[in-house]
Amino acid sequence: MAISTLFHAGAVQAEELKFASWNIAWLGSHEYNERKDKDYRQLAHYAKKLDADVIALQEVEDENWARKVFGDDYDYYFSTKDWVQRVGVAVRKSTGYAVKAKEYKALDVGRVRNGMDVTLSKGDKKIQLLAVHLKSGCFDSPLDEKSVSAMPSTSEKEARRKEACEKLSKQISPLENWIDQRAAEQVPFIVLGDFNRRFSRDIALNYPENKGLWQALDDEGAEDLWTPTATADSACWGGYYKDYIDHIVFNPEAKKRYVKGSFDQLVFDEKYSRELSQTLSDHCPVSVKINL
Repeated sequence: MAISTLFHAGAVQAEELKFASWNIAWLGSHEYNERKDKDYRQLAHYAKKLDADVIALQEVEDENWARKVFGDDYDYYFSTKDWVQRVGVAVRKSTGYAVKAKEYKALDVGRVRNGMDVTLSKGDKKIQLLAVHLKSGCFDSPLDEKSVSAMPSTSEKEARRKEACEKLSKQISPLENWIDQRAAEQVPFIVLGDFNRRFSRDIALNYPENKGLWQALDDEGAEDLWTPTATADSACWGGYYKDYIDHIVFNPEAKKRYVKGSFDQLVFDEKYSRELSQTLSDHCPVSVKINL
């Protein structure tokens, strides 16, 4: 009995944390944000319903704007890039985790957003995350140099799409570097946020490593990656876009700690309208639970 008591006293208690990602479109001082007080109350309602411990935020200008939605129960860590669409991470104060946060500027390959590299630790518990918002506009086109170079650019729309694919292809290397470094350290890590890429399409098209973003990132061994969004359909706004572009990507060490079946998408109750997609968001938050 005494031995059993000592064992339990010294045992490390598993702790469940909820990690989420939410792109809250144009939450900041930009003219595109036309939200009124009632709209912030509505966002706050969904933030409370989300009830996440750690939230990767996209298109949020800074912590003052984040507090309008999530309140004072979180500490906020934001990139400093001079643009209203910043990437940030909110960590609930009551978790008691020490937070080490720094910008990952290597993702800025030219007028695109930095990432946020955040490490959470408490005692011998540790997890590292990279919050991202990658270049928009190249959702499933091949990313190899030959294919991108051959893309037409006679119209403004075509030129924008080609530029988007060029920039997204350039973001692969810094993403791979971050993943490779974390894998070498053998720590649990996740990469989460708005990838602006339909991984399900990358997989369905059976792209080789040089053409698909998912294939470029997903390697073997310690760099073998997994995300629940690759095999699920999005129900956001009635499934208007069925392929996820918001993802939470796990390495093997993090996947061991994934609470099976915990992946969730918080779908808004309201029926889709263009106005609501701007005052709420065109993205619904996604979340997972992880045992640390």
